Amino acid sequence: MVSLKEVIASNAQIPTTLPKRLVAIFAGATTGIGESTLKTFVKYAVEPRIYLFARNPDSAARVIAACRQINPQGEYEFVKVDLSLIRETDAACDHVKSKEKLVNLLFLSAGEVSFNRTRTLEGLNLFLAASTYTRMRIVQNLLGPLKKAGETIGLARVVNVAGAGTEGKIDTSDIEAFKIPFTQLRPQLVSMHTLSLESLAEHAPNVSFVHDYPGAVYTDLHKGAKESGGALGWLMYLLLEGIHALLRRWLFVPIEESGERHVYLATSGRYAPHDGHETGILLEKSTVLRGSNGEPGSGVYSVGWDGEGPADRALVALKGLRSDGVKELVWNHMKTEFDRISGASSAQTVL
Repeated sequence: MVSLKEVIASNAQIPTTLPKRLVAIFAGATTGIGESTLKTFVKYAVEPRIYLFARNPDSAARVIAACRQINPQGEYEFVKVDLSLIRETDAACDHVKSKEKLVNLLFLSAGEVSFNRTRTLEGLNLFLAASTYTRMRIVQNLLGPLKKAGETIGLARVVNVAGAGTEGKIDTSDIEAFKIPFTQLRPQLVSMHTLSLESLAEHAPNVSFVHDYPGAVYTDLHKGAKESGGALGWLMYLLLEGIHALLRRWLFVPIEESGERHVYLATSGRYAPHDGHETGILLEKSTVLRGSNGEPGSGVYSVGWDGEGPADRALVALKGLRSDGVKELVWNHMKTEFDRISGASSAQTVL
């Protein structure tokens, strides 16, 4: 386990170790883990350039105002986007690329709780749209600027907040997850995240990709369940509210600690890119972590709330999926959906 003391010691070196004017994009940071991580990041970074992808202007304005109080030297821009829609996500990424030649950090925590499996206007499963499809589309769209950052400044990283460590079976006949049982939903989505990041990493050996499980952090995300999930959503909401009220002292990671830990994931040298070049902050006695394929420094990492991983069960599950060709099936499915919606070949972007 990476202790909180180690986390803070590493983060404290950001102002003197990492360069000024790091360019960071936060998708889904107007509440919860994303907001806490953004505020923590600007506390340490020197003159950061921040792009906040969000839907609600009022929420974005509140977060940006708080960031300006924490770090007046930073530059902050709200990019209005519905992160359940591929076309809007593409437009947001195009806006960033029109202004920035390189991107140092993508922090992806957007998501929407929906138990009724409705389709978006673009035909995607609403639950997967923001939590999976558009996240991977952002990475695909901005892989070029990330690679450029890896060549010039060094820090080039993607942090994807989801459910690392619980990778499991994927029903290849229902990758979109419209029909699979709810008990299978989480392991399937988590595996899709890790395998998609592995596919993207093949084209960016100087970029590191961290997929993490943040632990039990009390946020507003579960409140969306009661609004969109009917009886099941209400049951989930009440269950989580009750658990938090009774056991928060013992089971839940404080939101401030979660912010520190995610900044650590974004900047620590333990999560090195595949090409092995030094990047981020590496404390004494720290070592590069095993990647999602079991090899140290593979460039893609599946880690738990404590910054360690991958879990043995995840390694076994991922190995089986790769050997069965599921990794390629998942990424081909992603690209097919991207092409269908955007009307352009994914090859015209990066891959």
